[in-house]
Amino acid sequence: MDIEATTPRAPAGGLGRRARTLCLAVLVAALFGLAALLAPALLGRAPFISGIDVPWWAIAMAFAVTEAFVLHIQTRREVQTISFSEIPLVLGMFFAAPLAVVAGRVVAGLVAMLAYRRTSPSKILFNLALLAGETSLAIALFHAIAPGSGFPGPATWLAAYVATLAADILAAVSISVVIVAHDGGVNLRALLSDAGSLVVPLIGTTLALMAVLTLTASLTAGWLLAACGALLLLAFRSYASLAERHLNLERLYRFSQSVSATAEAGDLLADVLAEARDLLSCEQAMIVLASTAEGTVTRVSLGPAGELRRHQDEDATSACWVTDLVAHGGRPLLLPRGTRDPQARRQLASLGMRDAVVVPLSGSADLTGALVVGDRLGDVRTFDGDAVLLLETVANHAGVALRNDELIGRLRYDALHDALTGLPNRTHLQRAVTAALAEVAAGRVTGASVMILDLDEFKEVNDTLGHHQGDALLVEVATRLTAAVGPAGSVARLGGDEFAVLLPATADEDHAFRIARALLRALEQPVPLEGLAIEIGASIGIALAPAHASDTAALLKCADLAMYDAKSSTGGMRLYEPDLHATSPRRLTLVSELRAALHDGSVVVHVQPKAELASGRVVGVEALVRWEHPERGWVPPDDFVSVAERSGLIGLLTTRVLDASLAACARWRADCHDLGVAVNLSTRSLQDPALIDEVTGLLLRYGVPAHRLTLEVTESSVMADPGRAVALLDQLRALGVRLSIDDFGTGYSSLSYLQRLPVQEVKIDRSFLSALRGDGENVAIVRAIVDLGRHLGLDVVAEGVEDQATWDLLRSMGCHLVQGWHLARPMPAEELPGWLAGRRSAPGRHGLRVV
Repeated sequence: MDIEATTPRAPAGGLGRRARTLCLAVLVAALFGLAALLAPALLGRAPFISGIDVPWWAIAMAFAVTEAFVLHIQTRREVQTISFSEIPLVLGMFFAAPLAVVAGRVVAGLVAMLAYRRTSPSKILFNLALLAGETSLAIALFHAIAPGSGFPGPATWLAAYVATLAADILAAVSISVVIVAHDGGVNLRALLSDAGSLVVPLIGTTLALMAVLTLTASLTAGWLLAACGALLLLAFRSYASLAERHLNLERLYRFSQSVSATAEAGDLLADVLAEARDLLSCEQAMIVLASTAEGTVTRVSLGPAGELRRHQDEDATSACWVTDLVAHGGRPLLLPRGTRDPQARRQLASLGMRDAVVVPLSGSADLTGALVVGDRLGDVRTFDGDAVLLLETVANHAGVALRNDELIGRLRYDALHDALTGLPNRTHLQRAVTAALAEVAAGRVTGASVMILDLDEFKEVNDTLGHHQGDALLVEVATRLTAAVGPAGSVARLGGDEFAVLLPATADEDHAFRIARALLRALEQPVPLEGLAIEIGASIGIALAPAHASDTAALLKCADLAMYDAKSSTGGMRLYEPDLHATSPRRLTLVSELRAALHDGSVVVHVQPKAELASGRVVGVEALVRWEHPERGWVPPDDFVSVAERSGLIGLLTTRVLDASLAACARWRADCHDLGVAVNLSTRSLQDPALIDEVTGLLLRYGVPAHRLTLEVTESSVMADPGRAVALLDQLRALGVRLSIDDFGTGYSSLSYLQRLPVQEVKIDRSFLSALRGDGENVAIVRAIVDLGRHLGLDVVAEGVEDQATWDLLRSMGCHLVQGWHLARPMPAEELPGWLAGRRSAPGRHGLRVV
């Protein structure tokens, strides 16, 4: 077994350079001294078996053959070269003169190191001394132990075993001394575990003894032994290759486990370089990165202590060929040691390596590079095709890990930041407030301040100019707020037109107001949008910790209450005060009571009839929700509907109204009253995709034709999210449901969106009808709406008609339908049939007829 020490990779321990050189010189002198000491005992000795004298050159050729079929094992700082050199050694003990064996062994090793391995001079000297010393020791022990008889019996077998084991032990001790000099210590456990490698010398010695016995019996059997030996060497070579592949596979598995467990990008690069360096048993490993955005080339390498070292090339000429040939070309590059190719030599010189393998490494869309390893440990071999495949596998694992790391980083960023403005979002703000309050609780800072800011009149910008301009406004607002706060705090977007500011290190009221005034001043300058100078204001609520609250949710709630109070006051700013909480318990109580009322049937539906103006025929009703509270009496719809929207009960409320309305419609149809029913939808209902299935199910359940159901929506509810609202209205229209725009004429985008909405009806807001006779402007507006509806093929409904004069005026304008107290007041749904019967028997006021 041959073991060669390799050049160290800047060891962290061990002796200094001069001390290592001195130690190596002493070791070489000791080995040569051992050979010289044993030389007198070997001089003049004839072969152990007389009659056969193999010359030294034949011994050298035998050793050369075994050196060509070896197994290289990397162990820490050295490469162990395991071969069947014991076979020619034992054969030489029996059939050659001692000095001929020593000479043949030394000459074969010298030729291999010069012609095949290209070993450095210092290693040549060490290995020659080791070969001379261990061979002399083995032959001396053999002749000292073996009996004088030339017959190979059990005693000579024992002598051969002792001689070869002694030679291997001497080699192991010598290599251990080299390891101590370079690394500062020897891993005894690893050394003892490597004792299994002594099996190979024992096998080689046994085979050699069998060959000796065969040749002693008949020299012609040498041809069979030669054939058997060739086959054995080939099998051993195959096993060695398979063992190395298995070892590389195990190392690659450990590498993939290490890379997948690394969380940070910097640690990931360090792990990739460290594992690639150890996996391919080389001195150096680096990543050459080419940034397509900046046009620069950066080298990232691993330092002696495992730290990352970055070097950016100014002109990038020395490393451009790496990225051009490998990263962009996608081809690996093998630069073996001792290559004669001039271009490969120049490439190795630019990398500063003796040999190298370069493979592509992909990390992200704007970053490409190459993974480079070089200066393979040991002089016995250089990089080959297997090393290229191995490094490509490493690069693939590393590329996937880098892309996953980038994706995870992107997802983490997106989860904590607003997609439109890039500001931190609500989740990020809550974490930052929690951290700031922890600093307050620990006494490291005196307090913290939180501001909630809501833009004024932002909805009108969306309605008038469109949501894309509203988004542009929000981006500009975010920029101005960030600049106004500066390093004193951080700005976050909570959603919609609501922002928040955290001042993490102060609870000074004056300082908070100064920042708030700076925020309002930053919004005073108009924002240019589509050639218009848009002025936008804001309302700010301020809460201080620990004065107002000591936990995150409470502090944000305090700032939110102060902001809503600021909207109804002058100045645009309001500091939280405890009395702002006075309305909160009432609202919370109302929410719980409304939820109970929706389940116990206290929320009911009243209806108000609608009639054709031209004929007086009652064609339908509008469903109106009513709630009779056991203590407060009838609660106005404006009070509890808004509570339902804010608390998330609006979906359940809409379901109750739809169910009761269609159930009543089915009963009327059974009584031969084919009337339609109109139900109002809230803003949140237009954003609920489950509404389609719910309406479909209720129509089927009660057997009401779809055209007998009219769903009324306001302009403001559509403008909250026009894209989603129009899509949902299209689906409702496809069911056959009629659609109506309620409160028409009060919005800002009526004409621009009217043609886009799949509606069949518009309802004139009651505000235009309250003084229709005496207000010329209202008459003109109502007439314009009626004419617009007629030209667009829409039914026009006037609601809030309270006298005969208004009825007659609307009929003269050509209005289609009317609704109001002059026709009928709202009534419980079960009273409608009786009202219809009474109107049928009464004199025909307004030409009233009932269908």
